[in-house]
Amino acid sequence: AVKPDVTAPGVAITAAAAPGSALDTRPGTPHPAPGYLQIDGTSMATPHVAGAAAILKQRHPDWKSAELKGALVASAEGGGHTAFQQGSGRVRVDRALSQSVIAEPVSLNLGTARWPHADDRPLTGKVVYRNLGADDVTLDLSVSGLDPAGKPAPAGFFALGSPRLTVPAGGTAGVDLVADTRIGDVDGAFSGYVTATGAGQSVRTAAVAVREAESYDLTFRAVGRDGADARNFSSTLLGVGGPAAGFQAFVTDEPGAHTIRVPKGSYTFNTAVYQDPSDFGKGTDWIARPKLDVTGDTTVVADARTTKPVTLTVPGIDGADYAGTYYERATDIGRVGSGWVLRGFTGFRTAHAGPAVTDGSLLQTWDAHFLEDATSQYAVAFGGKVSRVATGYTKHVRAGELATLKVGLGASAPGKSALASPYAHLPGAPEGNGFSAPQPTPGTRTFHVSTGDGVTWLTRFNQTGEPDEWGHPAFEGAYEMVRPKRYEAGGTYRETFNTGVFGPLLGEGMGVFRTAPDPDTGEQRLVGALPLLADGEGHAGSTRYTSATSTLYRDGVEVGRNDDPLSGSRPFTVDAADAEYRLTASVERPADVAAASTRIDAGFTFRSKQVAATTALPVSTVRFAPPVDLASRLPAGVPVLVPVTVQGAAAGGNLKALAVSVSHDDGKSWKSVEVRGGRISVKSPAKGGGIALSAEVTDKQGNTSTLTIHNAWYGK
Repeated sequence: AVKPDVTAPGVAITAAAAPGSALDTRPGTPHPAPGYLQIDGTSMATPHVAGAAAILKQRHPDWKSAELKGALVASAEGGGHTAFQQGSGRVRVDRALSQSVIAEPVSLNLGTARWPHADDRPLTGKVVYRNLGADDVTLDLSVSGLDPAGKPAPAGFFALGSPRLTVPAGGTAGVDLVADTRIGDVDGAFSGYVTATGAGQSVRTAAVAVREAESYDLTFRAVGRDGADARNFSSTLLGVGGPAAGFQAFVTDEPGAHTIRVPKGSYTFNTAVYQDPSDFGKGTDWIARPKLDVTGDTTVVADARTTKPVTLTVPGIDGADYAGTYYERATDIGRVGSGWVLRGFTGFRTAHAGPAVTDGSLLQTWDAHFLEDATSQYAVAFGGKVSRVATGYTKHVRAGELATLKVGLGASAPGKSALASPYAHLPGAPEGNGFSAPQPTPGTRTFHVSTGDGVTWLTRFNQTGEPDEWGHPAFEGAYEMVRPKRYEAGGTYRETFNTGVFGPLLGEGMGVFRTAPDPDTGEQRLVGALPLLADGEGHAGSTRYTSATSTLYRDGVEVGRNDDPLSGSRPFTVDAADAEYRLTASVERPADVAAASTRIDAGFTFRSKQVAATTALPVSTVRFAPPVDLASRLPAGVPVLVPVTVQGAAAGGNLKALAVSVSHDDGKSWKSVEVRGGRISVKSPAKGGGIALSAEVTDKQGNTSTLTIHNAWYGK
């Protein structure tokens, strides 16, 4: 079928804005006037078509959907686009109101002429006109065409069987439409437009004829472990090079030979044969063909008998709880690959099929997670560059190859659990899989991680609360390392998540940024993109919060406000002139999610003007790192030395001034404390009580930042 049928105005449509809505505050949304916005898309075009149909129905209350659609399509106005871009054209309801002749169907697909084309037979279809009026109508007929690129089709490519016909009142009449695919040397989908005019109206009908590019028959068969045609299998063919780029085909559970017409080019072809598709562990055979070049009629057999088992074990445990393998290679459409995520490798077998990949771009990875007990597990990953996907794989990991990672699972509210897992990063490969089991907090989880093949690990943490109505864990907070870390075999490492003092974090990709003018709209934006609730060890992330407010002031006047805690999703629009800006942000979270650092207020004052490229603005923050326990507590009433670090523009030698204050009554009164040697000395709060911290930092250019953290930690 030819789709769409029609187009309608849907670009830069002005509509009333709901103040503060996602559309109203979406980055780049133009606002031509206060209270209005402009957006694009089918959501704006569809109401035009629905409205046109309603008007037409009002004119002809006896018409059914076929007549309404026929009149709207027939009366459309062409726009110089292909049929797959516009259908018959743009809706013209004024023309539709006087339409009495329509085409049935509203468009034609003439089919595909197979390559080569010297001996093609013309593709033929019939345009049938229906006269809904009371008088005969004589129509003058013409046809025009476009090639796949939207340029005029060669002369004679489309032709009509007659230049004129008469459609009787209440009846039908038809004309042949012919596409001669022997003409020209361009392949692809050609668009034809038949225009019939008469009795003060015009009927426009779109048609498509495909001139197949150089293509061949690919015949495929899947064979099971017993040598017979497989009954349970799935195969995926993906074009990755030459004219085949982007082509896709799928075959599933149809025993025997299958022939697919495919463009000349390079492909990947992957097949899985299942002993029991409801339980992969009963036997799954993966036949991976990372390279398949089609230059003529080709036959491919995916034979499960060529596969070999996969075995990956760790000390004392043979079966993984979660496992995966993946291959990837460079192609004309980018790096593409295929892989598996499994509940262990039991019953899983693999085989390489086809030629080796000799350009050095093929890599394959293996990763697996093994639960040892309620508080410890293994995470291993291996792989790298290869020339062939592994036919079977065996790896018995020894204890001496592993490092130990002890992860502190913090929580400052009772009754919480955590899910923590390291994710493998092998050189040149996509990130691996994570896996864990819920563990009550506070607590420590031990991971034994592999260290070979250049692997690094990025650990993530999630705090969960009471299960929802479906029994799924309610995620309340998430934190992760800023970058992966490498561990040495035999070493022991520690990482603690979700403990205080929580606060803003600055670093690579985190800060306040000014964008260059948008090339289309000219709009310039100021973007706050930094975690306000990064945990005490500097892990980026956040938790569920009850309220958030971000406000931008220009030369002391408020110019924008939203409820985003500087996540980067709600930028502010600014003008080009140099000005002093102050960006404030406040976030508050409920005590049943986190009792520590329950409210954070931050402010950044700086000058800014138009920039040529996205630029980080000179903002700073202060990080506090007291030696709290996993519940963000310290012994009550004792002196504590708290390390203080400045991040951002004022860091290092660019620091002009730093002032820190503390409060033991939640900000009702404050006491200044001196920063000595990068530390402050404060008295820990009474048992069950919290302490508030406040800081003001100024860089040598005069930019200032302020920070207040309520209930930074508690006494115990």
